[in-house]
Amino acid sequence: MAETVRPIVTVGLLDNDEFSLSFLERTITELMPEARILWKTTSGRDAVARCFDARQSPNILLTDMSMDEVSGLTVCRTIRAGTARVLILAITSFSLAVYAAKAAESGAQGIVPKSVEAPIIKAIRTVAAGGVWGEGFQTAGEAYERLRGKQIPRQFLLSDREAEAMNLCSRGLDTVQIATDMQVSASTAKTYITRAIHKLGVTSRGQAVALWTGASEGER
Repeated sequence: MAETVRPIVTVGLLDNDEFSLSFLERTITELMPEARILWKTTSGRDAVARCFDARQSPNILLTDMSMDEVSGLTVCRTIRAGTARVLILAITSFSLAVYAAKAAESGAQGIVPKSVEAPIIKAIRTVAAGGVWGEGFQTAGEAYERLRGKQIPRQFLLSDREAEAMNLCSRGLDTVQIATDMQVSASTAKTYITRAIHKLGVTSRGQAVALWTGASEGER
């Protein structure tokens, strides 16, 4: 009897840790022969852009929840408010209880520990088949109907250079250090930061960093 061949499932990977990206790519490639990794990235903004690009859009996105740039929850909400086409599976190294409810609210179809191989593969297959992985999650279509048309999180209003400045701010760098890292003058770095604060709708650098990293409850 001929072996059943599963249809191809295309996958996008988002994690701020290169080692985790390599682990996920190896795990999926070795244990899920029907899957094909389309791309992997450490940037939430890049992942969102790819998911909205028909030429790069995967069937399913695996996204870490704790990111240095925009939060994984913001990535989920942004994608789900715009499309039901890309399925989303949240991954985390923290206790699932920390992010499960927020991931569901943000439009993901499930959440799974990112360091355990078997559940990752089972979760991908379940979500790819149109199911959900975990209590309280909705299908992509259901979550899209709930979130579609809602305002895009303010983090995505920033230009690439403003986003870069906020990434450096979130690491605790001061204006001079940010200018050095970005290879611009201190006044230019200050301008990027000031514009970012304005676009994020807050009044201080501390508030902007909290919003940018997902620490502000209002953006979760």
